[in-house]
Amino acid sequence: MSPIRQLPPSPLAAFRTVALGIGLPLIGVGLLMVGLLGVVSYGVLPSVESLRSRSWQPVEASIESVSLQGPPSSLHPPLDSVQIRYRYRVGDVDHDGIRYDPHDGQYARDSSQAIVAGLQASPRITVWVNPSDPDDAMVFRELRWGVFLFTFPALALALAGGLMLFAGMLAWSQAKPGGPPGKPDQP
Repeated sequence: MSPIRQLPPSPLAAFRTVALGIGLPLIGVGLLMVGLLGVVSYGVLPSVESLRSRSWQPVEASIESVSLQGPPSSLHPPLDSVQIRYRYRVGDVDHDGIRYDPHDGQYARDSSQAIVAGLQASPRITVWVNPSDPDDAMVFRELRWGVFLFTFPALALALAGGLMLFAGMLAWSQAKPGGPPGKPDQP
């Protein structure tokens, strides 16, 4: 009896293997990176900053300028940024601050306009200052859940990207000559 010959893969099967083995992991890596960046930007860093500021001291400050800036591009979440500049004194030294909150002053359009109007109406505010580094200060030190919730779509992107990367790696390992690992080559 003669050994059974395998036919070479069709061009369509070869294209599918390349698309799944290379394209899927590349898209997966991109989604994974964007998702992780969102999780860190909207969840991890603001949470750490909010917790870190719990021991900070309140200090009276004078507002020098307040403005509102829209999202930098359509790829960013639809959040405006409250831009503020204030001056405060710790001991005998004057300091300048620009941080509004742990989320970098990002608010929805209606909320941001109300915040800017309130800040423009009052020339004096209370800021929270790090006693060990008086240059480190912020106006509002609480975590805002409306912005924190952007963590969850970012987490979904990261998970989808990880699954795509894993599926692409499986497709790539199945496409090796000789078939799946552990399967002996046929003569």
